[in-house]
Amino acid sequence: MTAIDASPVVTRPTETASAPALRPVQEPDQTTRTTRTARALKPDPGPREHPGRLAAARTQVAARYGVTARHADLAAPQVSGTLAAAADLPRSVLEVQLGHRSVRRFLPGPLAPSVLPTLVAAAQSAPTSSNLQLWSVVAVTDPARLARIATLSGEQDHVRDAPLLLVWIADLARVRALAASRSTAVHATGYLETTMTAFLDAALAAQNAVVAAESIGLGTVYLGGVRDDPEALAAELKLPRGTAPVVGLVVGRPDPACPGRVKPRLPQAVVLHHETYDMARQLRSLGAYERRMTAFYRDEGFTGGWIGRVLTRMRGNGSLRGRERLRSALAALGMPSW
Repeated sequence: MTAIDASPVVTRPTETASAPALRPVQEPDQTTRTTRTARALKPDPGPREHPGRLAAARTQVAARYGVTARHADLAAPQVSGTLAAAADLPRSVLEVQLGHRSVRRFLPGPLAPSVLPTLVAAAQSAPTSSNLQLWSVVAVTDPARLARIATLSGEQDHVRDAPLLLVWIADLARVRALAASRSTAVHATGYLETTMTAFLDAALAAQNAVVAAESIGLGTVYLGGVRDDPEALAAELKLPRGTAPVVGLVVGRPDPACPGRVKPRLPQAVVLHHETYDMARQLRSLGAYERRMTAFYRDEGFTGGWIGRVLTRMRGNGSLRGRERLRSALAALGMPSW
């Protein structure tokens, strides 16, 4: 894989030229792809070495934001340079997707300033219902705030240690503000359909960011705990009424000492149905998967298999850690979801 050199994260766009392009540098050990630091992106002397590639990257970024190529670096600072450098990376999109694993141990130090705008550009390239773009994202790097969010989200150490936490937000406040500025009613923002659309938009954007991060050698793990106490988290992030946290995403450089493993998924015979839904067929395919997962969890130091974990999580009576009251929390946050 690849990894980004550490340097401070920039959370606000600047009107500077794009950062120097990055080029992959061979690491000593290239015998296996199981490590997360087989390659590292190092600063390139400058974009002059690949002017055609950088120009093509600027054109692509400009198309995403509807500006001219000369304004691409203003619309998305440092993204063009990262995109140009990524052309040298050997991994296909499918390889990145199929090799996904959750990473909860990260190397210390901040991320390169190009990381955040690159991930947001990838997120904004995800599909969005009717181009409504009913999502926002809050980037958190302050250690004190990360510690408070960790407390609100299940006391997970990797949140406290994260160089970057992205909290994806279902955002109806922007539409309401636009409506207020034009004295227009937007009653549909109170419907369940619109809440679901905003959640789906945010989730699609977040997943695009995951693929982008992992394609440049970073590690990620989702944080569903942002929904444990959404009202408290909204207060921490100063979210306006009409917004709600959907999911968190921890991003960092994976610690090679704890590489993590690809967790087996259900057989396609379980999740894939042809023409009509077939419960009997999928249940017949679960036995082998249960045996595989029991062995997987045993190697990870846990007991039991997949079925027991699913049923325990779904039993209720506190198993959702507060998320069972999400409907009332959404109403309190100004998203009644009728």
